[in-house]
Amino acid sequence: MAKRSITDDEIALIKAMKKRGMANKDIQFFFNRPGRAVNSGRISDIGKGTYSDCATIQAASDLELDGFLSSFDSAGVSAQIQVPAASSIEAPETGPVDPRAINRLFAKGPDGVWRLAHGEADDLECKANFGFKHSHNWIRAIAALANNRGGYVLFGVADKGTIGPAGEDHSHAVVGLGSKDFENADPADITNKLRSCLDPTPRIQIRTHVLAGITIGVIHVEQHPSRPVIVTKTEGDKIKEGDIFFRYPGQSIRIKYSDLRAILDGRDAAARREIMPAVERLLTLGPRRALIADLDEGTLGSGGNLITIDPELVKQIQFVREGDFKQADGAAALRLVGDVVTATTTGKIESRGVVTDKILLRNFLARETIASPTEYVRFATEGAHAAWLPIFYFANAAKLDRAALEAFVGKLDGAKAKKDRLLRRIKGDVSAYERYTGTPATILKKLMAGDDVTPTDAKGAINAAMAVCGLKDGHGLAADQLLSLLTSCLALVEATPTAHGLSHVRRAACRLDELFYPL
Repeated sequence: MAKRSITDDEIALIKAMKKRGMANKDIQFFFNRPGRAVNSGRISDIGKGTYSDCATIQAASDLELDGFLSSFDSAGVSAQIQVPAASSIEAPETGPVDPRAINRLFAKGPDGVWRLAHGEADDLECKANFGFKHSHNWIRAIAALANNRGGYVLFGVADKGTIGPAGEDHSHAVVGLGSKDFENADPADITNKLRSCLDPTPRIQIRTHVLAGITIGVIHVEQHPSRPVIVTKTEGDKIKEGDIFFRYPGQSIRIKYSDLRAILDGRDAAARREIMPAVERLLTLGPRRALIADLDEGTLGSGGNLITIDPELVKQIQFVREGDFKQADGAAALRLVGDVVTATTTGKIESRGVVTDKILLRNFLARETIASPTEYVRFATEGAHAAWLPIFYFANAAKLDRAALEAFVGKLDGAKAKKDRLLRRIKGDVSAYERYTGTPATILKKLMAGDDVTPTDAKGAINAAMAVCGLKDGHGLAADQLLSLLTSCLALVEATPTAHGLSHVRRAACRLDELFYPL
């Protein structure tokens, strides 16, 4: 291929000018110079993508083009050329990883280098490169942002104090990714890495972005509604089990007591706001007319004597969707949020609504026969908080094959990210299979050898659940045996609030769901 005289940056700008509707003769004004004429035919070829390898070069953004145009004498330009403005009618931004939102984070300096407009702050962290080998670097950053107000981790952007090859200051400069690791990374692998180390799992959006022809990686992190996000597994030498990180201006470090106290106080205040309607209702009814149900203990009471509910009846109390408020005749009315139902003549439990994460998991482990199994699939799509919940058992109970299950889930109203993940599981693109090393691997060998691996504490329960995730097939093991093992794991984890192992038990349940109830 012949060497071209027009640079990548110039091609990107010419493409942006063509996109904006500028005439070829006007574009020539900006690029013709002594010894190198850029004729109209060459500009047309660039617009069509037929000049050299220009088809691989992305058009400059409106932000970059406006910056280029502003570098010319505005009076001289306006006297000779009518430069169209960027369209005033633009599609709305789709969120924090919209290219326009990312572009606003940067500004072009007098030296022609693009940098973070305002440097690193409490919602921005720079990383020169991305990789799974040293994942603790970005896991720490994501946890810290989730515990503050959220923000961006930017890969391919130099840290403060970085010196360029010629000794120039490259602090916060856009330098580009040093490898294809970020571009080639499966977002599910990044999420799984976070899930294995952090609880609750931060919510992220991932994007590769091109700025002035340079590729960077972008992860946007939401503030987690149930913060603090806590490290549940030591990773490298930078993050240890029990760590809570917080993003301060220019650094992600272990949280200070005052900031942790503020998070906990805010969470308590939110809990009080949620419970106040129930308290006000109790005050209106008075203690003689109201009882409070404790569904874990199976009791009804008002602070004095307790009424014990038969355990079999407690199992029949199902939760429908979160109550929603309606306006009727000027008064707010809360829909029913709990329902006691009876067994049908077929012996099946009649479920008139979706259940909680906990009830769905327990019904699966106990293999309860459900009269309305599709409601459990509906809940996993629309109302679940957990990332991993078994669904194939309930689909089989509803006599849905893979295509029918995919069609059913596709019509539901769940959040897009949740639905997409569930649909990928149904299609077989995503599996709960995960082969862990260390203690879980040792337990897996014993399990496949037929040894008893029933745990005696929460840590052992977590390791056993992780071992179950590593089963490639049933290995001749009975479903009853494995479901009983997970039931023991669940009981131990729930009895130890600091164990943070529920996510592993849920994932292990999904692995058994895949193995024993395939569609």
